[in-house]
Amino acid sequence: MLQQWRKLTYLTANSNFFIALKAFLASITLLIPGYFLELSAFSVTAVLGIVAAVISEGDDSIKQRIINSLLALFCFAVSSLLVSLLFPYPLFFLIGSCLFSFAIIILGSLGKRYVTISFATLMIAVYTMLGLSHDAESATLLTTEVEFNPYSLLLIAGAAWYFIISTVLLKVTLYNPIREQLADIYFSLGLYQQEKAKFFSQKKHDHKTIRHTLSTLNINIVNAMSACRTNIDYHMDKSLSHELQHLIHLYQEAQELHEKMTSSHFHYDSLKRNLNNDLIISGFEQVLKQLANACTQRANATLYKQAYAHDNGLTWSLAILKQELLTLEKSVEWQLFGPLKLLFRNLCKADELLINSEPTSEHEFLVMAPRERLSIKQRLTNALHLSSPVFRHAIRLTIGIALGIGIIFASDLHGYWVVLTTLFVLQPSYSATRLKLKQRITGTLMGIIIGAILLYLFPTERSQLLLLAISAFLFFYYLRKNYSRAVTYITLLVLLAFNVLYQQGYIVTLPRIIDTLTGCSIAYLLVKLVLPNWQYKQFPKYLVEAITANQAYFHEIINQYVSGKNNELPYRVSRRKAYVADSHLTASWKDMQVEPNDKRHKLNHVYDISRRNHAMLSALSALGVHRNKIIDVRLQQDLRLVEQMITQALAQTKNTILSPINDNNFYISELEKLLKRYENDDNKHTLLLIQKLKQIAEITEELQIMADEMNLVADTPARSNVQES
Repeated sequence: MLQQWRKLTYLTANSNFFIALKAFLASITLLIPGYFLELSAFSVTAVLGIVAAVISEGDDSIKQRIINSLLALFCFAVSSLLVSLLFPYPLFFLIGSCLFSFAIIILGSLGKRYVTISFATLMIAVYTMLGLSHDAESATLLTTEVEFNPYSLLLIAGAAWYFIISTVLLKVTLYNPIREQLADIYFSLGLYQQEKAKFFSQKKHDHKTIRHTLSTLNINIVNAMSACRTNIDYHMDKSLSHELQHLIHLYQEAQELHEKMTSSHFHYDSLKRNLNNDLIISGFEQVLKQLANACTQRANATLYKQAYAHDNGLTWSLAILKQELLTLEKSVEWQLFGPLKLLFRNLCKADELLINSEPTSEHEFLVMAPRERLSIKQRLTNALHLSSPVFRHAIRLTIGIALGIGIIFASDLHGYWVVLTTLFVLQPSYSATRLKLKQRITGTLMGIIIGAILLYLFPTERSQLLLLAISAFLFFYYLRKNYSRAVTYITLLVLLAFNVLYQQGYIVTLPRIIDTLTGCSIAYLLVKLVLPNWQYKQFPKYLVEAITANQAYFHEIINQYVSGKNNELPYRVSRRKAYVADSHLTASWKDMQVEPNDKRHKLNHVYDISRRNHAMLSALSALGVHRNKIIDVRLQQDLRLVEQMITQALAQTKNTILSPINDNNFYISELEKLLKRYENDDNKHTLLLIQKLKQIAEITEELQIMADEMNLVADTPARSNVQES
């Protein structure tokens, strides 16, 4: 019995499986009664409503889930009613569809949960169009009667049925989305640490490639943390359950681990040249790999609600490495040994964090930063201007829907799959649209081939209804992990549904391919030609944001060297914003790589800048990890002066980006004069602090020179957009 319960826990912990299971339960509980009551056409139509409902669903508390479900049903009803009323009048139908599509996409700017609701609402509208286009009698009725047609009511009923099942089951899996996202964070931290271990490997690795991989992996960590933080916010209330308090503690521990793992203590490529001791280097590699495995174990324990069993081998390896370092200290200069000692101390602290990660009565999580929420009016105002990505996407999607409907009316075809394909493929960015386009075409072709075979092998209605329910399950299981496979199964679901509803399974195969190719072509042309968001125009904005975030992070770090270490909100918020800004910068470079050749302006410079910014963040993280109050008053004053000089240099770099007129350059020699007086300081930790500050100063100068050489400013509008942000 215990073994079966554990298997059930494993299955429900997988959100992809559990969402698919809920969709399957909702579908099968409609399809089975529909078959025996000879109402299969009604139940199949309701299943399409279930598809839209699942897509509209977010990760919420029970109260918020009910509110969002009611809001989604209201939007579905308005959407379906609007299509039903205007469908008999082509011109009004075209205008109404465009205006409604634009308005519902702008509604998505209110927040993440509204994005999914707005998208699902457009799906319901297209499904209603599909139903009406295959029922000439409905169109005739609607010219004289102002009411829902049966097809609309069935779509909404199917959605409502799914929401009821999902809300009931939510009690069982209330915090599972947070657990899964926490597990993603720890899995990603493990991969990051595994990659970082290559710096100490005896095998030859290109350090430039490793740094690039690390900056890419950092995007995954930051995205997982952002998603987890959003879900935690949804569940924050006056009284928090013990489970939620533990999850918040794990989230904040992950933030600490992230800082420690991102920190860079020296130039790794020079380590082997200067340190002739393979045993020490291999020892660090082994510890880093064991720490990566420990993060993976922590992830699995969190995901499956198990007690975390820390690997004692990691603690033992650290003890052995400590003895080796004590022996090494006598024969190596402090300039080389000091960073190694700091790295070792950093790894020990990471080990302690994981050891103490299990919940106890003494655990208290730190105060969470309040959510930065703008008013509805402010959010809508921000969305309703040309530089807003949401506004641009709304314009493109509205034109796409208009073109799809126009093609249908002009050719007298019932090809609303053109509209549906455009809706699914068209994304806010060129890179995302291009990826969806390839996956959509591949998945559709595979679905049609498999569907044609299954229709031949299973001609009975009963078998096709079962296959339809299985297709719904597989579609949602793969939707977030493999979109191409998901498209295969939704295509299969549609073919089966059309065969049950209209006995047109084989007939729609060729039109389905044509509609898919047409919709993909429209989406590609729109994202490329209509208000495109090319990354060479966006990159300056992201770079300015990253520099600003680094300035704030550096300021908070120096504050704690002067006033004493703490982990209060200002420090944690500045740290989080610096990591988020760095991930945006790297993501912008990655997106630029897949854009057209003529839009990849100075791609190599963009790569170098994003890499150096990540190096800056790693150096700041190392400074933050070892922050502690400096007793020497003179050194405190000089630290403030160093902060002022580096902050001024970063400000000059921003000015270089924002304006073609360059300020006076920052030269590292000025700061070196200030720090030179500490070169013979008796306090070895002071020497390490000075060494790290010099590294930050060097990176600052490199960023300034790169920004100057690149001449990022392409035109005046680009500068104004950066300044507005």
